[in-house]
Amino acid sequence: MADYQTIILLGIYFVSLYFSLFLFLTYLEVYFRAKKEDAENNFSFESFVDFPIVSILVPAYNEQDVVKKTLQSIFDLDYPHEKLDVIIIDDGSTDGTLEVANKFISKNNSKGFMKVISHKNMGKAASLNKALELVRGEFFACLDADSFVEKKSLKDMLSLYYQENDPNLVIITPAMKVDSPKTFLQRIQWMEYLVMILLSRISSFLDCLYVAPGPFSLYRTGVIKELGGFDLETVAEDQEIAYRVQKQNYRIKHCPTGYVHTTAPPNFYPFYRQRRRWYIGSMQCAYKYRGIIGNLSYGDFGLIQMCMNVFGFLFGGAAVFLSIKYLFLPFFEWLSGAFAIGFDFIPFLLSLDFSFRGLFVNLELLLPFLVLLSLTLFFFLMAHKNSNEKLFKFGYLEVIPYLFVYFILVGGILLVSALEFGVKQDSWRFWHRQTAESSENMGNRSKKFKW
Repeated sequence: MADYQTIILLGIYFVSLYFSLFLFLTYLEVYFRAKKEDAENNFSFESFVDFPIVSILVPAYNEQDVVKKTLQSIFDLDYPHEKLDVIIIDDGSTDGTLEVANKFISKNNSKGFMKVISHKNMGKAASLNKALELVRGEFFACLDADSFVEKKSLKDMLSLYYQENDPNLVIITPAMKVDSPKTFLQRIQWMEYLVMILLSRISSFLDCLYVAPGPFSLYRTGVIKELGGFDLETVAEDQEIAYRVQKQNYRIKHCPTGYVHTTAPPNFYPFYRQRRRWYIGSMQCAYKYRGIIGNLSYGDFGLIQMCMNVFGFLFGGAAVFLSIKYLFLPFFEWLSGAFAIGFDFIPFLLSLDFSFRGLFVNLELLLPFLVLLSLTLFFFLMAHKNSNEKLFKFGYLEVIPYLFVYFILVGGILLVSALEFGVKQDSWRFWHRQTAESSENMGNRSKKFKW
């Protein structure tokens, strides 16, 4: 094996093992501390007679099929309607989104806590900023129009603000699950989201959260207004606002019981578009806030989380390279050989060799590989327990592809996104530099990148 391949593999093993063990040890601390706090905690949100006013912003672009269900989930929240301030933002939809929203309001808005604003297509961030000027609440939440919040989530998330009693706590993030997965790809994403909930809980313990998901993140209104609202120049405004909050040394916490359900892409093309937007947005944010990477002034966020984000970009590409070299190329060589011998059954089986051993460099490195695999399985199992979900809720078929194939797929999308970002990297503002020039161009952005 060439030396550079050995170095790549050694680097991947070492860094992956370091971060995995760090997360494992942090999880143990989170688990035992949470157990102790649950036993001691007598906090009840019901003890607050004067509920704070909470504004809920619902940006919608061509969501006529799901926006009614989204609004119904808000209407069903276990929270006084007179203390809610709901603003549905129709961002120039060309379907029946506006009509569906108005019809729902006319039927269910007897207390006048819901209203609709409509304008030509401006993009999600610009729509949120326009609605932000109208909010009345001390806190506000964003809820994507294809997502649905559980009844108790708002109270649970607000409770964190009062438990922490810290004016520097600016964002509470939800526990986001995939809603009613039907396709094979959606069920795999369902498992992925459970792992993301667990990792968010660990990151929250370290004050290292770097994204405020569009489905029902809860903000402190005054601080977000002081910071200038949502950024118009990135395709991932939910990440950018979290980075900006972290840079100003404010805090972000995760609410493990603040469940919200979102609609996952059902097949490859919308999945590819979603992940491409996520990854390009992540690269934009990492570039914009590159001064935080490894910066001691930002504690674990700079030293751990930012470094993990950067290594994640690198390892995604490396995983694709290694998979091609040690899995796919040997497979096609084997297949072509089998074809050459007419698929004679016995020689066909005897020729089976995917060169897996090359992935370990030597036998001494088999041990760290097995440790990494064990930690992956551990987090996979604990993620289901953390979210109170059955391990094989939707069957067994998706587990193996999720553990061994899915991350090669997303690594490939990450690599394509990185190449695209690099080629067009005359400025990290490439994707949205025209948004400052005209709302029409922002509309083009919104159509290109589905929220």
